[in-house]
Amino acid sequence: MKKLLLTVTGTVTVLILIVSLFSLNQTNRGLESKLSKTEKELKTMEQLINQEDKFTDTVANKKKLTVIEEGLRTYLDYDNATYLTRFDHLQNKATDETIQRLKELSSTDPPLLDVKNQLKELTIYLHPTEELIFLVQLTTEYSLDHEVVSRLPQLYQVTLIETNGEYHISQLTNLGLTATN
Repeated sequence: MKKLLLTVTGTVTVLILIVSLFSLNQTNRGLESKLSKTEKELKTMEQLINQEDKFTDTVANKKKLTVIEEGLRTYLDYDNATYLTRFDHLQNKATDETIQRLKELSSTDPPLLDVKNQLKELTIYLHPTEELIFLVQLTTEYSLDHEVVSRLPQLYQVTLIETNGEYHISQLTNLGLTATN
């Protein structure tokens, strides 16, 4: 009888262990499924965040590049009629200090001869570590009395400042003429 009781008890214990192991295995599979689903959702969220960051960076860079290009075109594209007024048009593109420095570099009187300066080529290079500093390679064409007298390839360093989400040129440094082929 003791043997039978021990055998029945042992069998019941083994059955309980088997049922418990089966139940734990099912619970484990359910948790693994939930974990896998959560990991997929996390990856999707990370991808969306990365895309949003890239979009935000692209929008910010587009704003910066637009300010630089429009600012340089406003400053460098001029003729007799716009020689002095170009500085007024720089108001939304450059800081007051920068505009004042550019005015100081120019004559306070319009030219006596018929002049025209045109920005012909412009390439903007991003700085590898500074997000508000750019190198700009450009070519201007200068005409006197409707005759082109020079084509000047130049290199500028442009520094921007951000105020309330808007960018302005805070420093414009002419690094000199560049070599051409």
